[in-house]
Amino acid sequence: MSTSDAVAVRFAQVGDAPAASAILNHYIAESTSNFRTEPYEPEEWAEQFTANADRFPYLVAEVGGAVAGLAYASPWRPKQAYAWTAESTVYVSPDHQGLGIGSLLYGELLKRLEQQGFRSVMAQISQPNPGSEALHTRFGFELLGSIRDAGFKHGSWVGVGIWQKVLAEPEHPPAPTAPVER
Repeated sequence: MSTSDAVAVRFAQVGDAPAASAILNHYIAESTSNFRTEPYEPEEWAEQFTANADRFPYLVAEVGGAVAGLAYASPWRPKQAYAWTAESTVYVSPDHQGLGIGSLLYGELLKRLEQQGFRSVMAQISQPNPGSEALHTRFGFELLGSIRDAGFKHGSWVGVGIWQKVLAEPEHPPAPTAPVER
């Protein structure tokens, strides 16, 4: 896929589930950037990946053979009219922060979604989260609005910003999105 400064970005595989779960579980336990409160079991992440991998890209970044981050897309909403809008997510291992891995992963993810024919990408960012907000701004996302006190985690109410990046102007009628090309 792509390599930059000893960081290799590739498609996620079911065997990456333990490493991906460990990264996600760090954010579940230590922050409000993920509203889940219970840790992922690797099997659960593998099931999610398998269920969505044909339609949505799931990417990992490797450093020295170890998974250092992941970025993936998922359905924005389940209703059929939302088929041209995806939701994006990116997480970097706490041991690999500040190396540009999140930007590398996100750039590749957004490029693939555009190539597949998605019209827009949504992101939900807990507030405050200046690092994630800066990343999304760099990639052309715009803050559409906020939901105050959307979730309760770690003893506090947390708001969520709703961000959107438009990838393409709408077509009438729209062509179906393409499957993930590996």
